[in-house]
Amino acid sequence: MQLAPRYHAFDALRGSMMLLGIVIHSAAAYCTFPDVWWLKDPSTSRFIDLLMLFVHSFRLPAFFVMSGFFAALLFSRRGWQGFLENRAARLGLPFLLGSLAMFPFLKISSVYCYFLTRDPRPWQRTLSWLGQGRLESDIEPMHLWFLETLMLVSLAAALLGPWLSRVLSRPWFASFLSPWVGIPACSFLTFLTLLPMEFGILDTPDNFAPYFRIVLAYSVFFAFGWGLYCHREMLDRLKAAPAALFALAAILIIPTSMAIAPQFAARPLRHWPAFLATATLTSAVAWLMIFALIGLFLRRCSDPSPRTRYLSDSAYWLYLFHPPVLVAIQIPMLGLAWPVAVKFLIGILLATPVLLYSYDLLVRDTWIGVILNGRRYPRGLPGGAASAVLPASAPVAAEA
Repeated sequence: MQLAPRYHAFDALRGSMMLLGIVIHSAAAYCTFPDVWWLKDPSTSRFIDLLMLFVHSFRLPAFFVMSGFFAALLFSRRGWQGFLENRAARLGLPFLLGSLAMFPFLKISSVYCYFLTRDPRPWQRTLSWLGQGRLESDIEPMHLWFLETLMLVSLAAALLGPWLSRVLSRPWFASFLSPWVGIPACSFLTFLTLLPMEFGILDTPDNFAPYFRIVLAYSVFFAFGWGLYCHREMLDRLKAAPAALFALAAILIIPTSMAIAPQFAARPLRHWPAFLATATLTSAVAWLMIFALIGLFLRRCSDPSPRTRYLSDSAYWLYLFHPPVLVAIQIPMLGLAWPVAVKFLIGILLATPVLLYSYDLLVRDTWIGVILNGRRYPRGLPGGAASAVLPASAPVAAEA
């Protein structure tokens, strides 16, 4: 069988964006923003707000760029029918099973934490809440909403695949691979998609209804990734993305956070100057980071690495099932007079090894691993660099 190298750099980038979900959700309990996590610790920090806004601005956009790249690869090899079958298995099943497995625990924990800081009898109030049938009436997609959005974008891609490939294969798209052209052009497109959002940043849905403004916004990133695959022979050009892009993005997030506060104060009215500033800056930060990250990962992660490969394979599981582990760690710290930074780091440092162990024990060589990774892998780290080279179908199977 002819062997083809896996796209190691993009596997690692996609996995890293998933793993950043643990970081942003460990921080969410300690931010001042309302209703962004299952519990709210009495200790909060504006620095945590800044961190969350920064990570939120680029994490899922970069993930959707990678999703578009691997989707184009999958479509080119399997056609629209194989593409949809793969998406149903790799996105639909985790969405359904994850929702059934996690929502009851997370919602009950959330209600308990709410009463814990407001009532001397939190368990009794929680049981009363359950007795009212509220659990069934408050179902939401949780952090799995991105799977629903990706399924909708993938469905559109299946319908438009030949047209997408034909249009994005043309020479005009190649000019977008230059940061000096791609960042301003793509930032403007993203700015337009942020105009229907509430605060000029990417919204997060709170129910299962399709939010077409969100689907459209992420479709821009997905389409860029599709075009990137169409010009995959030119990927080396992206290695030259300057490191200064990271610094510029980090600087711009400061005025972005300053533009958020007036919007909260003006609710329910729209503070137009602050809103437009937020949308402009957020768009720029997203694309600065996307180009910077692609360049960094192409330079540093293009060669096979057993450890990087293992983390890339495990990232899907770690993201899907990290909330119950994080919440279980955060609940005992509620009300403790520890620095916010300490609580934030404890969440990450305790949750990550537990999740990695559960992946190795329960997922990697089981039927769950077949759903998430496309096949069963032996437990433990791969034996060597040669194991990071897979059959030609492997990059397709790796797409999550």
